[in-house]
Amino acid sequence: MRKFNLPPTASLVVWLVLAPSVLFGLGLWQAERAAQTFDQSRELSEDLKATLTQVKTIAANEPGAMLTFQGDGGPRSVSAVIALPQIEAALDRAEEDLEISLIRRPLPWGTVSGAILAFVSGVLGFATAAISGLRARRSQDQLIKSFERLRTTLPFILAALVIGICAGTVCATLFEAISMGLWADLSVGSAKLFVLALILAGVAVYSAWLALRGLKDVFALFAPEPMDVSGRILQEADAPGLFRFVRGLADRQQAVLPDTIIVGLTQGFFVTESELRLWPEGDVIGGRSLYLPAPYLDLLDEPEVAAIIGHELAHFSGKDTAYTQKFTPIYAGLWRSLAALRRADQGSFILYPATRLGFHAIRQFDHAVNHWSRIREFDADRSSARSTSIVGAASALIRTGLIFPALEHVLSQAAIRQSPAENSETGPDLVAETSDLVRSNGWSDPVPLLDDRQPHPTDTHPPTMQRIQALGLTADERLLKIATRAPKPRGLTYASQLFSDWAGLCRHLSQDYLDEVHNVRAARQQMLETLAAAAPGETIVYDNVKPMIWTMAIVAAIFAGIGLMVTVFAAQTGFAHDDFARMLVAGIATVGVTACGLYAAYLRKSAARPLMVLTPTELRASMLDAPVAWTDVTAHQVFASNRFALRLWLDPSAALPAKRRQAPYSKIDRKQHVVTIGALGIRGMKLTEFSELIERYHNAAHALKELSGYSS
Repeated sequence: MRKFNLPPTASLVVWLVLAPSVLFGLGLWQAERAAQTFDQSRELSEDLKATLTQVKTIAANEPGAMLTFQGDGGPRSVSAVIALPQIEAALDRAEEDLEISLIRRPLPWGTVSGAILAFVSGVLGFATAAISGLRARRSQDQLIKSFERLRTTLPFILAALVIGICAGTVCATLFEAISMGLWADLSVGSAKLFVLALILAGVAVYSAWLALRGLKDVFALFAPEPMDVSGRILQEADAPGLFRFVRGLADRQQAVLPDTIIVGLTQGFFVTESELRLWPEGDVIGGRSLYLPAPYLDLLDEPEVAAIIGHELAHFSGKDTAYTQKFTPIYAGLWRSLAALRRADQGSFILYPATRLGFHAIRQFDHAVNHWSRIREFDADRSSARSTSIVGAASALIRTGLIFPALEHVLSQAAIRQSPAENSETGPDLVAETSDLVRSNGWSDPVPLLDDRQPHPTDTHPPTMQRIQALGLTADERLLKIATRAPKPRGLTYASQLFSDWAGLCRHLSQDYLDEVHNVRAARQQMLETLAAAAPGETIVYDNVKPMIWTMAIVAAIFAGIGLMVTVFAAQTGFAHDDFARMLVAGIATVGVTACGLYAAYLRKSAARPLMVLTPTELRASMLDAPVAWTDVTAHQVFASNRFALRLWLDPSAALPAKRRQAPYSKIDRKQHVVTIGALGIRGMKLTEFSELIERYHNAAHALKELSGYSS
């Protein structure tokens, strides 16, 4: 059967409009019932008080006088003396009903008020998001202003929505729970319903508390952290040609010069006014920063470098970096806050509408954000092309896309070799290795990469093909031939003309990368060694049958008591004159006692056998015909709802064990590759303790497997 899913907007309308409307209607119905019950209880109380006064007078004068009362079962005659305590008891019940009616009478209006608050806040949030999203498409300034307004109002709207739904749900549930006190024939089942209603109300309150606690993340202002970047700050003495080149481009474009120029190995070209934390030094810098990747510079010619740097400088002139600094971190922060709220949601009725509304509101800005991002990139492309070369700009777009796969291959191979030199003077030059790889193997096919987007740490770019078309060109054979020309020999590249010691700088950057890889690898290895050492040797786990044996003893005692009552106390229980019924009940009781005893004996015998044996390499279970290697387990979870169960998700390539016949609560799911080991519990361990034990074995085995791949 195919699952039916409502469209996102329709689903949102259901939660924000239909659900509060249903809650509002329920509140009005409860208010009508409360008013009727209150009037009836008050009228009954007044009638009983008047009747009690009359009966007291009659009983004082003629105690044996017969009085006739009209009840549900028809006329009923009793003496005044007997009627007096009955009327007093009825009056006490009527007073209790009246008191209950007074207590529950305000609750429907709490339901109605909560529904109105949820409805108004939901509709207001929906409308605010729509209007803000439309205004954001007018200009970048409107985008920032609209988002600031939404960021300020959205937490209050979500809080009001949560409070409204919670108040309405709690009041409605409590009303029905209290109403059970008015039932004249309150039974054990009714009492259970009363307790269940109170539990539901408590769950609603707890969910609302979790929601409001999660909303604190949305209320809190997002303080952006410096962006981590690997690179070195250039001084003019390090690259006099580059500084002259950048100043000349800025003069031609009438652009603002960067405060800092950084050259690195692993990022793409970008500019920013956000704070940067440079590695490996750890310095934090602010202001206008221009980042240049050395491997790209080594494979580009002068027109291409001019087009790219001119493009980046155009962002300074267009105040794009200021926009990114002001808007992007807050936008990303609000996304993270809503994601945290969704993780706290976990399907809660109280939290779900607020979560849906929050994501709907912020998604209204996605189109505007992408729209202005495209416009900024197209404008920067045109600005750089006017001061340099249109063909160079288009060729640079294609060529930078081709450089990334070659650079990624060189960096990954260097990380595998993992042989940092003692000093950067004799160390490897990964920039030169990237260029040499292209010289020897050529470029990859550029056509599939034309629909890719240029990487950027804080923004999005349109596809390369669209940017080329926006320049008035097409990616024809001539342009592709220019973009895929062979690199110049070492020492003759344009980058070597811009720097005082290009080869030395590239070795320094390569050494920084290898040192970082070494540090990350060492930290990873230390963590793996800690995990590997955390697993104990061998642990034997037994089934916890003791609670079930006691349960069987209690059930057997009940059966025995029933059998004793129908045999020894047959006269008192009404079985003295019915031999067949007495024998039948006694037989059932005997069978029950025997079955409980046999099951208890079976459990006691089975408890002597280990349920599971855990070793550092595998798990052996009595209900499986083969062990399960920890390295074959991709995930695991311990359950204890109706019964205890350990569920293991195995790698699709791993061999599945077979289940033994005497394991009714264990299961092998061959389609999902899941092994479920069922039991009554774990003797001497709590659920969390056993789960942590499994986690230690699992982590240790995978850590040992990964450590085996490390070179000594």
